[in-house]
Amino acid sequence: MTGSGTTDDALGFDGIPLAELCGETAVVPPGGVGGPAVPPEGSMPMEPARRMARHVQRAHASVLEAHRAISARQALLAGAGMFPGPRDEPGARARPDGPFAVLRVAAARLPDAAAPCVYEVSWRGQVPADPTELHARLAGSGAGGPRCLVLDGDRRLVASIVRSVPDLPEREPARRHVPDIPAEFRPLARTAVHRLSARGLDALAAGDIAGVFGDAYDQGGLEPESLPERWPARLLEDISVIEPGGGPYGQGLLVACTGAARGTSPVWPRLAAATAEALRVYAFHQGLHLCLPGARVVPSADRPMRIEMLDPAATDASALRFTVEVTGLGLAPRPYVTADCEVTAAGRTVARLRDAGVTVRERPGADVTPHPGRTGCRRSASGGRVVADELHIARMAEGDQAEVFAAYGARPTATPTRPRLPRGDLRTVDRCTRIGAGLPPDRAGSRLTAEYDVPADPWYCRESGLAGVPPFALMEMALQPLGLLGGLSGTAWEYPGQDFVCRNLDGRATLLREVDLRAMTVGQDVVLRSSVPLPGAVIQRCDFELSTGGAAFCVGEATHGYFTAEVLRAQQGLDGGRYVAPWLERRPGRLAGALRPDPRHGPRVGTGRLALLDDVVVVPGGGDHGAGYVWCDKPVRDDDWFFDQHFAHDPVLPGSVGVQMLFQAVQACAVHTGLVDHLPSPRFSLAVGEELRWSYRGQILRHHRRVRGEAHLREVHREHDRLLVLADGSVWRDDLRIYQVDNIALAVRSGAGREAAR
Repeated sequence: MTGSGTTDDALGFDGIPLAELCGETAVVPPGGVGGPAVPPEGSMPMEPARRMARHVQRAHASVLEAHRAISARQALLAGAGMFPGPRDEPGARARPDGPFAVLRVAAARLPDAAAPCVYEVSWRGQVPADPTELHARLAGSGAGGPRCLVLDGDRRLVASIVRSVPDLPEREPARRHVPDIPAEFRPLARTAVHRLSARGLDALAAGDIAGVFGDAYDQGGLEPESLPERWPARLLEDISVIEPGGGPYGQGLLVACTGAARGTSPVWPRLAAATAEALRVYAFHQGLHLCLPGARVVPSADRPMRIEMLDPAATDASALRFTVEVTGLGLAPRPYVTADCEVTAAGRTVARLRDAGVTVRERPGADVTPHPGRTGCRRSASGGRVVADELHIARMAEGDQAEVFAAYGARPTATPTRPRLPRGDLRTVDRCTRIGAGLPPDRAGSRLTAEYDVPADPWYCRESGLAGVPPFALMEMALQPLGLLGGLSGTAWEYPGQDFVCRNLDGRATLLREVDLRAMTVGQDVVLRSSVPLPGAVIQRCDFELSTGGAAFCVGEATHGYFTAEVLRAQQGLDGGRYVAPWLERRPGRLAGALRPDPRHGPRVGTGRLALLDDVVVVPGGGDHGAGYVWCDKPVRDDDWFFDQHFAHDPVLPGSVGVQMLFQAVQACAVHTGLVDHLPSPRFSLAVGEELRWSYRGQILRHHRRVRGEAHLREVHREHDRLLVLADGSVWRDDLRIYQVDNIALAVRSGAGREAAR
C-alpha cells in the first residue's frame, strides 16, 4: 500500500521489552527526528501501568490504522480513475477518505489544465469522515471558469470548486495587513518538539499524540470514542520547522516537504491536502484538540481557499517544499487555524495557496456544553477533569452565552451586551475546575476555582517596565474570575431586554511573596460573600486568592457591580459630578524645580500596549505630603488596543490600566528626582506585604478625550540596597475624577547582575 502514503507494516507490533516497560531504559518517542528522539522537556518516566496502557493503545491504533489504510488506498485509486468506470460519465463516484478524496473526485470531473490556472474551493457542507459515496458533476461556469459540485451519498452539497485561467504573476503577491499588535495565542499545551520526521507524523496519525508531543497532551482515561479521530494517510515526508508565533503575521510558521508528485495528475488536490495536513499538525501542536471529545479536523468553511498553480509540470521534477504562514489562530466558535502557503520545487515557486484553513470539531453528536457536576475531556494543571475549559471561556467572551451556559440557567436576551470576560491577549482565565459548592450560585459562600496558564514570556511583563508581574496583570488575574462567578450566578441574564454590563467598583489586594509567574499555572479561587439586588443593578462582593503550586501569593477582596446602561450613565465620579482639579493645576505659575521629562527618551517605564505616559510633570518635594509629586496625561484614541479586547459589544478601558498608569508615574518620579541614583541599574517591582486599594466610579470609552493622573509620594523608606516608595493617586477622565488608588507601593533594588544571573 505504498502508493497511498502508508507502509506495509501497519500491523507491525513486536511487543515491548520488559526493561522499557518498567522504566529501566529511556523510551524514545516516535516524534524524534534527525537521529534519536529526545523526550519533551520536563517529561518524567511513566508508571509501568501507564506505559503498558500507552503501548496497548498504540497496538490497537495500529490495527485500526491498517483498516483505515485500506480504505484510503481505495479512495485514492478511485479518485485517480483506477477503478472500473468511464471517467467522463455523469456523476463520477468514488469512496472518499476525507477532504482529499472530495477534491480528487472534483478533479476527475474538471477539464485538465497543463497551463497555469486557479482553483477556488468553497466547502459547503459536512465532509464525510467515513467511506461513503460521492457524486461530482459540472454545473455550468462560475466566475471565469467551469464549476464542479461534489455531493455526498444523500445528495447534499459538500464542496464547490471553480477553475479559472487568469494571468498569474510569478513574483510573490503583496502580503496581508499585519496588525500593529498581533495577537499572541497561548497554546493549550506546551511542547519542546518543534519538528517531526515521517515516523513522528505516522505516530500522530495513529493517535499517539502524547508520545510525540509530551505528557501535557495525554488524554488517558477518556473513553475510546472521546479520543481524537485517527488521521488520514500521510502525504508529508517531514516537517522541519514548527515555530509558534513565527511567520510574518506572528501566528506561526511551518516548513514541510513531500516527494515529487510524479504520476499525480492533476496535482492541486494533493497540494491542498498536504497543506491541510501541516495545519492539522499545528492545531494539535497548539493543543486545540484537548477541549473536544473525539476531536476531528475538517476544512474551514468561512471563506474560499484559492489554489494558484503557477507551474504544474514542475511538481513532477523534484521534492516539494511547503512554507506555511499561519494567518489566524483561535478557539471560538470552534478551534481553527488559517494560513497561506507557498509551494516550491528546486527553489522555484510552483504553487500558492491562500486562505487554507482547518477547524477542529467534536465527534458528531457529542455535547460540548458545560453542566453542573459534570466534567469534560480537558485536564486541569493537577490532572483532574475541568467543568469549563478554554473553549467555553472563549465562547463566553466572544459568542452566545445563552447557548454555552444553558445548563447554568443562561437564557436568550434581546441584546448581546452582557457581562463577559475579556478577549484574546487580555483574558486571564483559562479553565474552571469548580463552579459552586453545592449551594445556589447567588448565595453567600458560592465558590469558583479557575486556572490561568501564564506564557513563558508574557507581553505584560515585557512591556510593563517592572520586574515580575505588573499590577495590571495581577488585578486582571484576580478580578476576571469574580466576573465569571457573578455571571454564572444569574446576574448575566438579569434585564434580558436591556444592555447589562459588569464593572469593578472597589478592591484591595496584597502580594504575599515574590513570585516569577512565567510559564506557571496560576490557581484562582473566589468566594461570593454577598449579593444585593438594586433597581437596575446587582452589587456583589467576593474574596479572592491567587496561588502557584497550592501556595497563595496574592489575596484580597473586590466589589463588582452589574448595571443597566441607564444606571451606568448616571455615574458622577468620585466627587458627585463636581470638577476637582489636580494638585498641579491648583498651583498657579511655574513651580520651582518642576521637571518635564520626555517619556519617549531616557529610562522607559512602559512600552507597547503599556506605554501609558504621554506627558509627565515631576515636582520634587511637591504634593500633599511634601515628599514628591507627579502628574501624567495621555490622550484617548478610539483605536486604543484595549477597547477591542475589553469587552465584546462593550468596549471600555480596563480600570487596571489606570492603576498601571499611576504605578508608572510613581516610577518615573523616583527616577527623575534622583531617589534611586544610589542603586546601580535600579529594578522596580511590586512591594510584598503592602495592600493596594482602589475605587472606581466611572468608565473610559472611545469618545472620551484624555486620561490624566496624579500621584502624591507619601513615604520613602531607604535601606542600603533597597528603596520602598509609597504613594496615593487619582485618575481623571476628561474633567471627572473617576479612580482613587491608595498605597501604590514600589520596591526598588539594584538590578546589576540580576538579569544576567536569571
